[in-house]
Amino acid sequence: MSMAARAMLRAALLALFALVAGVATAAEFTPSTPAPMNFAVQDRDGGVHKGEEFRARVTLVHFWATWCLPCREELPALKSLQEDMRDVRVVTISIDRLGWPAIDRTVEALAVRDLTVFHDVDRVAAKALGVDALPTTIVMDAEGREVARLRGQGDWREPAMRRAILSYAAR
Repeated sequence: MSMAARAMLRAALLALFALVAGVATAAEFTPSTPAPMNFAVQDRDGGVHKGEEFRARVTLVHFWATWCLPCREELPALKSLQEDMRDVRVVTISIDRLGWPAIDRTVEALAVRDLTVFHDVDRVAAKALGVDALPTTIVMDAEGREVARLRGQGDWREPAMRRAILSYAAR
């Protein structure tokens, strides 16, 4: 099997997993032993941004891809969460191999231009953080440490989910 075929099969399996898993609730966050989040991603201009830049407030680091249907469904809800919870920053990181043209088309189509969007070129950040499914959202506390993780789609409009984010960040 060619590398391209393996990549397509893997992408299809990840998407299928996300669809079968359904939408997660607050109880489905997995607490993490607080650990520094060492990663780097790029902005549209090629500038490099490191995880340590997002310290000083609670940050949701959300990994997604344009071809992932649950990921696309989540982006408007994450935009709403960011607008409603001013103490929480949402940072979205696309792992798309097609780069900014695909990312920008999706962001425009979903009307989520206000979200902070980065690109994980070659999926280096996802690998460094052990992201093995899409979507995956990591709760980063104000000290820049991972404190919880949600593997799969979340119901970001659910009040219990929002309370869980703040409770993990306060630990």
